[in-house]
Amino acid sequence: MRGLTEHGWLFAERRRRLERKVALYDKPLSRAEIERIQVERFNKMWAYCLTRVPFYRSWRKEHGLPSGISRPSDLRHFPTLDKELLISRSAEVFAGGSTKQAYSTGGSTGQPTKFPRGRDESTDRWANNYLGRAWRGVQPFEPQVLLWGHSHLFGDGLASRIARLRRGVADRLVNITRLNAYDLSEPALRGHYEAIRSRQPVLLVGYTSAIFKVARYIERNTLDLGDMSRLRAVILTAETASDADIALIERVFGATAVIEYGAAETGLVAMSREQARSIQVIWDSFICLVADDASLTVTTLDDRLFPLVNYAIGDQVEATDIVDGNALELRSILGRRQEIVQVGSARGTLDLSPILPVHILKTLPGIVGVQFRQERPDALHIYVQADHELDLEAVSLYFARELRKDHPDLRAESVTFHQVADQVRTRAGKHALFVS
Repeated sequence: MRGLTEHGWLFAERRRRLERKVALYDKPLSRAEIERIQVERFNKMWAYCLTRVPFYRSWRKEHGLPSGISRPSDLRHFPTLDKELLISRSAEVFAGGSTKQAYSTGGSTGQPTKFPRGRDESTDRWANNYLGRAWRGVQPFEPQVLLWGHSHLFGDGLASRIARLRRGVADRLVNITRLNAYDLSEPALRGHYEAIRSRQPVLLVGYTSAIFKVARYIERNTLDLGDMSRLRAVILTAETASDADIALIERVFGATAVIEYGAAETGLVAMSREQARSIQVIWDSFICLVADDASLTVTTLDDRLFPLVNYAIGDQVEATDIVDGNALELRSILGRRQEIVQVGSARGTLDLSPILPVHILKTLPGIVGVQFRQERPDALHIYVQADHELDLEAVSLYFARELRKDHPDLRAESVTFHQVADQVRTRAGKHALFVS
């Protein structure tokens, strides 16, 4: 097994950072002790902001901000940063930093947002990623299969070929087998299954929708995965995971599903620890404040060229360990704040989290993808992808019966079903929950 010992000469500082982090999270710390660490790390970071970051010097003057905090919840009194504001003040944001070294959001719902990136920031990001993997007994450089995309970022021509070659070399160096999450056709699903079976990985990582489709393909075709005893976890990332996703994936692969939550501009923020729905905030790197409407703001605590302070990440979450808004554990990621689906009811319009209809539909055999288009508040179109031709009338009857268990006043005629051969993706290659 190619593990940590064999690669001891690689990433020495990263490994030391990881060891310290693992030791910190192994301590039985109280909430008071954790919050004391968060306050100390924030005040150190904020002092840097007020002396070295032009944007935050102006931000403090504009809003009369204090020189420090005494508890994490004090950050609720700081103005909220969002992408639109940072785009509008990009000259200040990048003062002293190069736009060539930057984090960039995908911009799938609007203009991409960029944030200055320091040269050494990848060390903390790497340590955070492998902290969550360490909770599953996975060490760096053990074999992983990655169902991922982003091939479009390589562009075309000679530069593209060089970038792909470098990616291939880097993957081999860290023992990763990368599969194309963009191609989920029947032949590709067969290839993905065969790669997973032959590789016998310790870790399977990928977009929730991609791993779900591979699992559904394996189960539908009663395929034998062989000896998967080494597989310690299946990490679901980049997209919301429903209970139906988790149940199928755990059943097929015989390993615990792990929810990984983060963003391009933050890196990994939280990850399942004891079970899928126990999502531990990486609290020494982030303060996560959850408002009454379930919206999440994130403050970064690691050394960064441009820290994020009370930054609206754009998601709603369900917190399970929360005091004065400071969340240390989440149960689920509910998705974008603006993402609701509306259906007609006898009393008017029902606003629903899309997670509920997705969960209902993915319990039907054969359905592997669900997307929504809201025509009007009382007219919802649902596009389903399946591995066989569906009886849409039967799907509609089943959906109405299940949804009425929670919402008996549903007007079933306000929901129209369509079967599609493939699903629409965002610019970043993720499964798009809403289509236009």
